[in-house]
Amino acid sequence: METIKVACYTWNVETTWPDQDLHSLLGVSKGPVIKRGLDAALPDIYIIGLQEVKSQPQNVIMDALFEEPWTNALREVVGPHNYVRVTGERLQGIVTNIFVKRHHLPHLRDIHTCVVRTGFGGLWGNKGATSIRFSLYGCSVCVVNCHLAPHDAGYKERVDHFNAIVDGTQFPVQETSNILYHDYVFWLGDMNFRFEGHMTTEGIAKFITDNNWSALADVDELKQAQKSGDAFSMFIEGPLTFPPTYKYLEDTQEYDLTRRPAWTDRILHQVHVDAYENVKLGVEQTTYEAAHEYRQSDHRPVRAHYKIKMFANHEERCIHFEQPVSWVIGEGGLVKFTLDSDVVTSPADYIAVYKVDFTSVHQYVIYMYLPQMPPGSPQPHNYEFMFNDELLQEAGMYRVLYYSGKYSCYLGHE
Repeated sequence: METIKVACYTWNVETTWPDQDLHSLLGVSKGPVIKRGLDAALPDIYIIGLQEVKSQPQNVIMDALFEEPWTNALREVVGPHNYVRVTGERLQGIVTNIFVKRHHLPHLRDIHTCVVRTGFGGLWGNKGATSIRFSLYGCSVCVVNCHLAPHDAGYKERVDHFNAIVDGTQFPVQETSNILYHDYVFWLGDMNFRFEGHMTTEGIAKFITDNNWSALADVDELKQAQKSGDAFSMFIEGPLTFPPTYKYLEDTQEYDLTRRPAWTDRILHQVHVDAYENVKLGVEQTTYEAAHEYRQSDHRPVRAHYKIKMFANHEERCIHFEQPVSWVIGEGGLVKFTLDSDVVTSPADYIAVYKVDFTSVHQYVIYMYLPQMPPGSPQPHNYEFMFNDELLQEAGMYRVLYYSGKYSCYLGHE
């Protein structure tokens, strides 16, 4: 088995812009990158879920034309360290991004997203969840970023939202069509669970002053929901050893005591240890903490780091490129590749050319759809065709990737 490091983040940004520098939050050193991709301390995967991103109509229109500002800010921090944004999803103010180290990109399979609206009885996306599933090295992973019902009296509605998300999320992969069917699940977000109703603001504040986290955990609604089986009973959460993350006065470390403080922002996980014969999957959680130095929102960001087990050297549905010869600027060049026998092509398959240090799968320079065979013809396993595109105007090093529309992922690169 191979160990993969996963970093999960959740932050309700309260409609603010990414004004604070994000390097410290993401654990990335600031300044010139001397050896790209060689920092063994950095995770293999960043999973970053935000809530209350600006979602007024003008913001949504601008984000459709240009990259959403938070996504761009995150990519600019991790991109120079050899990460690629492989996918993301948005539901109004709920924004999820996944970045992976570039060398893992050809091992990702079956990337799919789903959104579930729970606001106003399921009609509006101010509350709900974005979910993303993918497979990596033969193991399935699902990520859920949610924003559940608010307020002290909203416990039942939060439970209802949880169940609506579980029941309403469907993926087009038969074995893992449901969130809970995946080998690994990371569920994060502004879950809005509060402390039990008998706890006064003064009582909560006293526990916080005394750093009495165990006493607060005993009256935490999410913990109670797990024990009672109302919600999240199949999930595991690391020890809560940091102050409640809500609600702070703007740009201070002081609580706004017009609301009862609470651990609204949480990260949980699930693993099916015995999903495969003769091997055991596993999760080791190494960090669970709040980043209290980030004060631009009335919430504090929360991060959790994990080590998970996946199959070593797993390969399936692969494309093998021949090393291309030099291309001529303005003229293009020849591409040759071979499909493994388990690869089925589709009209949506294409070959894309990227600059060698690309940081998002949307940053292709040029692309060309795979030539289609006449109906009834056997599918060839060897392909050869010319890129004749004048858009390639800048000398340098490039990568060629094969995108599969059928499998919604990149099957190989050179």
